[in-house]
Amino acid sequence: MSTQLKLQPQALDVEHDCNTLAGQMKLNAFYLRELAPPSAPETVPLAEDYARIHALETQWSDYEAARIERGAFPTDAEQFEEWYVALRHKHRQEVSPFFDFLAEEASLPQLSLFVALEAQVDGRFDDIIALSQLGMDGDMKLALAENFWDEMGLGELDEMHTRTFMRAAPYFKSQLGDLDLEVDMPVAALKNGNLLLMYALRRQHVARLLGALTLLEQTVPYRFTRMLKGMQRHNVPKEFRYYHELHVPVDANHGKQLVARVLLPLARKNPHIIRDLCEGCLIRYQIEKEYYAGAREVMDRRLH
Repeated sequence: MSTQLKLQPQALDVEHDCNTLAGQMKLNAFYLRELAPPSAPETVPLAEDYARIHALETQWSDYEAARIERGAFPTDAEQFEEWYVALRHKHRQEVSPFFDFLAEEASLPQLSLFVALEAQVDGRFDDIIALSQLGMDGDMKLALAENFWDEMGLGELDEMHTRTFMRAAPYFKSQLGDLDLEVDMPVAALKNGNLLLMYALRRQHVARLLGALTLLEQTVPYRFTRMLKGMQRHNVPKEFRYYHELHVPVDANHGKQLVARVLLPLARKNPHIIRDLCEGCLIRYQIEKEYYAGAREVMDRRLH
């Protein structure tokens, strides 16, 4: 989404730890500078800006990789498919209490907080999908191009997914009262979006990106279905539910296509990258769980 924190470009020092909100905000600001529009070339980072960013990214990447439960990674495509399906089922079981809360109990301000945080998680998602296609060819590239075209609203300007989200964003923001996301933002919420941006912008992480993207796409239909139940319970106007209603069938198809036409072909042809695909899934998953826990803590502490 284009609703990410609008921070002024700043120098970034490694002393801003990867696990602090300040560090993640500075990473986010830097990534937005890297994705500057053609009208603002003066905001693009200079070569000397990158050394400190790369140091922080290395710290963060090493930290997240060291925390995942590795076990024995699959070694071929068939094993990988079984591994991935098991992870997806585990994911559903572990996140369901939070989404049951959103569906059945959360107040409208609490539900609105999560919608507002999702702008950070999925920030610049269309650009991430575009970058994920680099270097691909054949049906693999076509699968991601179809995903990107859906993000583009199938060519209809007002149906572009970023625009459909932005039309609803003011409604949900208005429900938050005096809550300040720049103060109350859970660190893991910003990490969840920054992870995709880092993986998309740094080509050495492309396999991790594809694993993380696939898990994201396949979990959206369940998450959004539960969020929609909460919205309907609070009589949120239909026009503000449209973005979430749109994504339930669309992302269900995206997830299936990414598994069948991207991950499994990659695993068959290049078994050596299976480890990176798995790490992308697992790192995304562990940050996502912390994000939900952080969001619930803010909901309980600041909103009723």
